[in-house]
Amino acid sequence: MPKKKGWIIWLIIFLAVIVLAVAYYYGAVREESDREPASYSVILYQNMDNEWATLLEGVGQAEEDYKVNVNYITMGAGATPEEQMEILKREADNGVDGIILAATDSEKTGELLEELNPQVPVITVETGVESSGESYARIAANDYEMGYALGEIILGDIAEDDGPRAVTVIREYMERDSVRLRFQGLMDALEDCEEEIKVDFISRSEGDFNLSLLIGASFHFSSPYIAALDKFCTESAAAAWESKKADFESNGYSAKIYGIGNTAQTVNDLDNERIRALVFQNEFNMGYEGIRALAEKEKKGYFPDEFDIRYKIVTRDTLYEPENERLLFPNV
Repeated sequence: MPKKKGWIIWLIIFLAVIVLAVAYYYGAVREESDREPASYSVILYQNMDNEWATLLEGVGQAEEDYKVNVNYITMGAGATPEEQMEILKREADNGVDGIILAATDSEKTGELLEELNPQVPVITVETGVESSGESYARIAANDYEMGYALGEIILGDIAEDDGPRAVTVIREYMERDSVRLRFQGLMDALEDCEEEIKVDFISRSEGDFNLSLLIGASFHFSSPYIAALDKFCTESAAAAWESKKADFESNGYSAKIYGIGNTAQTVNDLDNERIRALVFQNEFNMGYEGIRALAEKEKKGYFPDEFDIRYKIVTRDTLYEPENERLLFPNV
């Protein structure tokens, strides 16, 4: 009889454990299902002609995979850091759980962000912020290496063409750390060349608004090798050459445009040989990793240690290779 009684007690304990485990599981599942999905905001500078399409594709995929809600705010050309910070403050005040930011001006935006001290996680993509206070994670490929790679492509063409040892660099948007790092990489590549390379610069003065017109006017005195360091300058250079090339080619002058970017327009320009070569980063992964980072921050309390964003070099000859086609034509 005592053995039977002991067996019954153990059976009761076992059943109690099962009941508690089931109750805990269903309680946790119900709590998770009752919880509102996280809400994030994406704030991007200068959205001309849907230039962030690939990055937003990545954000959209992560939005679906992580079951979160995303608000998209893109700003026009000429938007100031102050205007961008007003939007960020508004989104934070509206109760979003995190913000993805592409800063219009790394230093100034960093100062304003430090003053604002938003009580929500902020992660930057493509262009980061410079702040002496809070450290903000940045998701981007290695901009210095991208600029250096661009320089190596140009040097290779100069050697192959036996062309003039001169390069014209479009020096715009240097207030962004992404462009500054690319510029440094490009200049180092040109300076590392055994034979000296002459470098000229194109940049707008106060009152100059149309970059394509300025670049077009520069064809009269610039070298045939022209480097652009961001998507907008790359598009502008290709547009300028398209509008001028018939006249210039009839006089024996031809320009080769080298750029950084992967917008639909730059890819089209590459395909139609208005651009000689592009260096581009995997913006789809940048967008996806931005949402993943915010989701992990909410769960774990910290951002991932690193982000593996790679860059590639593409020419007209390699444009339709499977990997390039997948990255440059995400909707196909």
